[in-house]
Amino acid sequence: MTRTPTQEELCDLFEYRDGSIYWRNTSSTMAQAGSKAGCVNGRGYLVVGIKYKKYLVHRIIWAMHGNDPAAVLDHINGDTQDNRIENLRASTHTENMCNAKRSKRNTSGVKGVSWNKTARKWIGSVWYQYKMHKTPPFDSKEECAAAVMTLRCGLHGEFARHV
Repeated sequence: MTRTPTQEELCDLFEYRDGSIYWRNTSSTMAQAGSKAGCVNGRGYLVVGIKYKKYLVHRIIWAMHGNDPAAVLDHINGDTQDNRIENLRASTHTENMCNAKRSKRNTSGVKGVSWNKTARKWIGSVWYQYKMHKTPPFDSKEECAAAVMTLRCGLHGEFARHV
């Protein structure tokens, strides 16, 4: 198993500036010293190759700042390419999922709100620690949205994301 580079090794390879990393001296013919490191992978995260292994740029930045490289990391603003150190925080897997964006399959336009055809009312739901928590049914989508936001804040705390 390949080990994660140490903070010292990462700081020898890269320079951190404004949420990006730049190559320092490199023997690679692909990267020049001073050039921005990384490219976007299929999931929207920046990755960089070190000795034939790919690493997520936000994890490199986290480790370069002396933090635990094994931690689950959360992008506070939800932008997977905003790797400023102040936009990264350690979290549990559950906390990281609380900060997830609205599903692309959502048809109501409001995270956690859906139309119940049988009841002909709006229902709110929030997942937390593998359990679904529901609001009472509402006639108005706006009332349901307010209720689901309150529920989400109570369950997710600082990791609550409403969009």
